[in-house]
Amino acid sequence: MGFLEYPLSHPYPRERTFTIVTVVLIILVLPVLVLVNIVTAGYELVPALRPEFQANDTVPGWWNSPRLPSLLRRGAPDCEPKDFGRGDLIRLTPSLFEYKVLSAWRNLTARDPNDESRVEYRGESFNQCDLYYARFDFDVLEWTQTVTVAVNCSGPVNAFLETSITFANDITKDVIGQYYGYNTNLFKFLDINSRDYRKAVFAILDVISTDSLMIMGGQHLAAPVLTLSARINNYYRIESTDIRYLNGTYESTSLDSMGSASIYRSSVYNLFSAVVNAVYIDLNGPGPYLRTDSGMQPNNIFRDPSAVNNTFLPNQAPASINPDSWIGDTTSFYYGRVVAPYQSWAEMLIAGLPANITLGNLTGLPGDSKMVTSYLCPSYQLKPMSSFLSSIFVATATMYLSAWGAWAFVTAIVARQIRGPCVQCTCGALLDGDKGGAHNHEHGVVASGLAAGLVPPPAALRASSTGSDLSKEQDGMVIQELPKRSATA
Repeated sequence: MGFLEYPLSHPYPRERTFTIVTVVLIILVLPVLVLVNIVTAGYELVPALRPEFQANDTVPGWWNSPRLPSLLRRGAPDCEPKDFGRGDLIRLTPSLFEYKVLSAWRNLTARDPNDESRVEYRGESFNQCDLYYARFDFDVLEWTQTVTVAVNCSGPVNAFLETSITFANDITKDVIGQYYGYNTNLFKFLDINSRDYRKAVFAILDVISTDSLMIMGGQHLAAPVLTLSARINNYYRIESTDIRYLNGTYESTSLDSMGSASIYRSSVYNLFSAVVNAVYIDLNGPGPYLRTDSGMQPNNIFRDPSAVNNTFLPNQAPASINPDSWIGDTTSFYYGRVVAPYQSWAEMLIAGLPANITLGNLTGLPGDSKMVTSYLCPSYQLKPMSSFLSSIFVATATMYLSAWGAWAFVTAIVARQIRGPCVQCTCGALLDGDKGGAHNHEHGVVASGLAAGLVPPPAALRASSTGSDLSKEQDGMVIQELPKRSATA
């Protein structure tokens, strides 16, 4: 019995069409692969410090186009969160004051002591925090006044904070000197008519603290005050006052009474109010609030100049004290001295003076109040040129070969579908037409598919194989695979 012989490969049917399509696809796809790999393999992620907790998705080029759906834009992994807890000192983005963390909580509503710990911080806002308590301290020996404010944050940050703001005649101790520097004139880098929020805040603190320091330091009582401490609740009421006099006596009052030191009530109240308004600016919150017939309304002097009338008391000298000696001839750090007929800076502010202290329509204030810190974030950076080129070449070649393998596999399947079977069998005996085209299946072998049609017609095969082993096989069998013929052949 003879053996089968056929070529292992053959031209595709309609090979011209397949060739054109393949070349066109290569021309179209290869530049796309290069561009994709420039974006995906040309940049590498490196750690970088960022002031905001957000991934760096600013990859140059078309990948980050706003026209692309967000799911198709490339993004970096999230930044590493920060944490804060008891004892930490933090500043917020307006950066006016420094806050000490009294406690931080994972969940305030559960009322579980175990929830108090160091908590993750991912850039949440502090603008929902409120002031709920304050303490005023006066020390005649140091000639300083300190207002300590307690802050309650119940979401999205859960924490209790406090900030202490010190005022003094010595600029090295005063909050203004601590902020701008001891010998720095702020008008050297701020326009005197500027509406910058820092200028407005420290202008009010400058003049109101001058009132309080000079009036309380003037010792207008029969027994001069050595120290005075007053605790103020969130309703602006003085809950209690502890006073020590130079003669060694001590006085403690409560229920909104300051005892013999009541002549200093306006000074304490005004300084407390100025600090509260300034802290709300630092928190970027709407407070403080004023109780009206229609409910609680925002009443911040830095946002609404008309709120000055509802915030400060005139702080004039009592009838028993000479107005000229009430505040004296002391000047503030940057705004001079009180001018007649006014007896205090608070009275001048209510009258709209001085003209260079501008309130309302503040500029420069950040849009939100967040903790000032730096986050370690993955950031995209262009690779060095040698690494860039090698990465593009390797990545493009790998993708191209993968695509070529897939294309060859698909086209082989398509070619088999296009070219149907075409088989002719010669079995050593003529087919019996009376048997419906049956033949001797004892030696018959049928080949089909792409192997069909690759050998010449039977006559040519017999002529070329004369004298061969195949011609000597009387009972042998020959499979002839013929090309497909047209219907007219």
